[in-house]
Amino acid sequence: MKAVVVLVLIMGAWCRSAIRQAAKESEYMPQGDPNSADYDHESFLGHDKKQEFDKLSSGEAKERLQRIIPYLDEDGNGQISEDELHDWIKKQLLAYIMDDARILHEGNDVNHDGFVSWKEYVATTYGLGFVDNEQKAPEDGEFDYREMILRDYNKFITADANGDQFLSVDEMAAFIHPEEFHHTKDLALQESMNDLDRNKDGYISVDEYISDLIADEEDENVNKPEWIELERKQFLSHRDLDGDGSVDINELREWLHPNGVPPALAEAKHLIHLSDKDNDGLLTSAEIVENFRVFVGSQATDYGRMLHNEL
Repeated sequence: MKAVVVLVLIMGAWCRSAIRQAAKESEYMPQGDPNSADYDHESFLGHDKKQEFDKLSSGEAKERLQRIIPYLDEDGNGQISEDELHDWIKKQLLAYIMDDARILHEGNDVNHDGFVSWKEYVATTYGLGFVDNEQKAPEDGEFDYREMILRDYNKFITADANGDQFLSVDEMAAFIHPEEFHHTKDLALQESMNDLDRNKDGYISVDEYISDLIADEEDENVNKPEWIELERKQFLSHRDLDGDGSVDINELREWLHPNGVPPALAEAKHLIHLSDKDNDGLLTSAEIVENFRVFVGSQATDYGRMLHNEL
């Protein structure tokens, strides 16, 4: 039963277009207006317990925030840099990715040695019959898994950062969310291109994009002609940057990561802009506490799951 559940999850992820997911915001980023206080608070604190701070008095919120600050200051110099704040935000947001990774890793670590081999993954996800016959042609009426297995193999070897042919929990996170990790980001970009480029000419046409949207039966807008027309116009005016009627790999990269700035980094820049009173590009403990509503709100945290047992 476990293998069937895992396979359903993998197939679902494989069938969905990465570009559609990106257009709706990265899965682990907060939903809503990026300029809102709620968005800032959830980015800084994490999702699950963000509401805790909303119930605190101002004094309690400040006190708990002060207990978080040392964990932001990675080099211990008493100042929080943009990189340090970015690292902190990503740790909170990646907690959900890591939860998924731990579950999938545990389900595939058949011999319980703390690592997942390719054979373990194939056996658990697709069945023992595929372990030594990954490219076996299907019998009449059977589903052809070969393309899925090849795609997973490419992700597996790319996610395997140290090249030992096994996936740790961290590497499993890169395997299931390649768009969020530096060493797998290019692969995620190419997968997005492959998903949408149906005629394999190296470009995404507006018709290919619309066809992908229409294929999403769960989206209630697919039967609304005015919505389809709006998406067509958006594609041509905002995605097709050079006006040639299609999107190439560089335009797709800009689509997925506007201006090359990942959402977590953009949020770090935003928080510093709101709180850096002396405009030195760094945050002191005093600046953070003085502007505590920027970070946590009150009555008015989720300190992030990593601190749950330490505070």
